Amino acid sequence: MKAKTFENLIRKVVREEIDYALRREIKTLKEDLRDELKPTVIEHTQRQVEVPKTTKNSLREKIMGKQAFTPQNFTSNSALNDLLNETAQGDTNLETGNAPGVPVEAMPAPVQKVVNRDYRELMQAIDNKKRK
Repeated sequence: MKAKTFENLIRKVVREEIDYALRREIKTLKEDLRDELKPTVIEHTQRQVEVPKTTKNSLREKIMGKQAFTPQNFTSNSALNDLLNETAQGDTNLETGNAPGVPVEAMPAPVQKVVNRDYRELMQAIDNKKRK
């Protein structure tokens, strides 16, 4: 056998062996990774304490007041109707005219000036500009 042919034969055999060994190692590494990344489910069992209904109601009364609310039928869709009734029970603060949050008196003077400014002239100017 010539030296060149023998060298090529050895290269081919070594290449095949390396390829085979790499495939085997990659397969075992993938399996190890899968095992490490598998989510482990841990079941927690906690004792749940039932909150007394009076506590639930007293908290609601503190927040909402003691107004009796009778649910209305706004729509035939029961889910939407329940949602609208829950919204209707809430304090939207429409009676006072102020949005909920910080009272105007507690705001800094520049912010009070902006909040209390009369915007009628500005809105008229915008409307006039749109008409042109």
